[in-house]
This record gives sequence, C-alpha cells and structure tokens, in this order.
Amino acid sequence: MKKFFTGMLVLALLASLIGCSAETSTSADASASNLIYENTISPNEKYIAQESDKVFYTIQVYQEENGVKVASSSNSAFSQAMSYQVETSEPITKENINVQWQTLMGNTEDSKGDQFAVADVTISVQGKVISERKVSFIGKALDMAADAIEQK
Repeated sequence: MKKFFTGMLVLALLASLIGCSAETSTSADASASNLIYENTISPNEKYIAQESDKVFYTIQVYQEENGVKVASSSNSAFSQAMSYQVETSEPITKENINVQWQTLMGNTEDSKGDQFAVADVTISVQGKVISERKVSFIGKALDMAADAIEQK
C-alpha cells in the first residue's frame, strides 16, 4: 500500500513538472456570470527551462443570482476543469474570497519537488465562513496513476 501512495505522489509531481497542452480549459457557461475574483499562478515557472512548459492554475469566482460559482481551469493535461456552487442570499465581493495555494504535502511554500497543486478556497460573509473547499489541479494525474496500477 505504501508503494501505491508513493507511486501516485511521484506521478503527480512529475505531472506538474512536465507537459501541458496548448489549450486552456474553462468551465462551461462561466462567462454568462459576473466575474468578481480571479487568481492565477504558475506552479512550475521557477523550475522550467522553456516558456512553453509553463503550467497555469486559475480559480475564478462568479456572482450569480442565488450565490456564487467557483470554477477552476488549467492548461495542464493532468488537470480537469471543475466548478461548484455556493448558495447565499448575500452579495459576495472579492474581499470575501481567500485562495491559499498548497502543495501536495500541504505546505504553503513550494519547492521544485513539492509544487503547488491545490487551492484552498474560502468564502466568507460578514466574517463568517460559508464555504471552504480544496480544489485539486492534479486529479487527472492521480486517476491515470490509479488506472495504471489497476492494470498491473
């Protein structure tokens, strides 16, 4: 079992270090809403030799009629766009949103061997947290690793 988790971790780290597709995936119908917050990072920009290998992770928050939509996107082939809804009757502003980037090991400081892979998205209203959710940008890589192990 320890080998399985070690293998998944190694594959995930390799996935963040190499290869990205030329296309950026975005969540469906997000453009129909009012964008109130956006945060984009490149987890590997300090560690790559070619600009074309740069990976981007983006969190966008949209105000909607019954709350907000949080959407993730990336140009990495190992990431899958996703979104989720947070229902609230209160209007949300960018000051109500906090995104903290974390590595696979849970660190808030990255390194070449432990790059950012997770966004911890917190939404508050009047000082009270109404949603806190971790968004993984390497889910597809973990699925690929699990599939490869199952085939053995």
